[in-house]
Amino acid sequence: MRSFWSFTTLLSVATALSVHQDAPQHIFSNPPEAQEEPRMPSIHESTVMARRILQLSSEGTLVTVFPDDKGANAASDGELGTLENRPPGMGGNPIGLMEYYADCERNGNPTLLGIDIATPFRNYKAGSNISLSVRWWPTQTHLYSLPGHEDEEAIPSPHTPAALPRFSLHGYLEEINLRDWHNIRLPACFLANHPDSVLWQPGNDIHTSKYVRLVVEHVYWFGGFGDRARIGWLPIDEWRGVTSEEIEEIRLPGEKPKQESAGWREWL
Repeated sequence: MRSFWSFTTLLSVATALSVHQDAPQHIFSNPPEAQEEPRMPSIHESTVMARRILQLSSEGTLVTVFPDDKGANAASDGELGTLENRPPGMGGNPIGLMEYYADCERNGNPTLLGIDIATPFRNYKAGSNISLSVRWWPTQTHLYSLPGHEDEEAIPSPHTPAALPRFSLHGYLEEINLRDWHNIRLPACFLANHPDSVLWQPGNDIHTSKYVRLVVEHVYWFGGFGDRARIGWLPIDEWRGVTSEEIEEIRLPGEKPKQESAGWREWL
């Protein structure tokens, strides 16, 4: 009898609850607030995002390869030169070092201040290939995992560092002729991004330097997690054809939305 009344009671409660439901839901149906799957960015959108990262960032990892031990960095007797003094057996090993760059040209070729004594430029002069790795790193990203920063603006999951976009540019270096009027503004552009580089400008008394551009031939894009971001090579024509308007309009993960100008409303 107790089991019967218990079942009857439960049935009554369930019936009463069903009266207050707007629409009955099948036990196997999806929740009404199920979120849609994220849309995969197109190749063009991914390329525009990469170009925006190139513009907003100003530091990257310049990757080169050490020449053979008896190559351009070695002394005439076959021993390692005293200038570099690297250990034997390092020939053919890659090395990645942080370098300044600036996005000063509209075709996506980053500008670098090449210091002759610096390892990447020495390796390149000795015949190494070269690539520049750049990543998107919003200033507030590091707060997402720090205790005690709950009230500060942070990027919500899944925008962890592993999910943020990055890319690698592959090509060759080309010296920039500053006497060409097309290139007159490049030093000012570079100094605007890196004021401290005034000490290493061409003609300084410490190191021989010159402006070079990385002529981009190939772009490898890693947009983030593969279920919501594109990963792979981007067409070079797309890379070079991105407009400044497109770069201004698009927004990156964790970046604040574009603030539209209030225009005449600001005077009200």
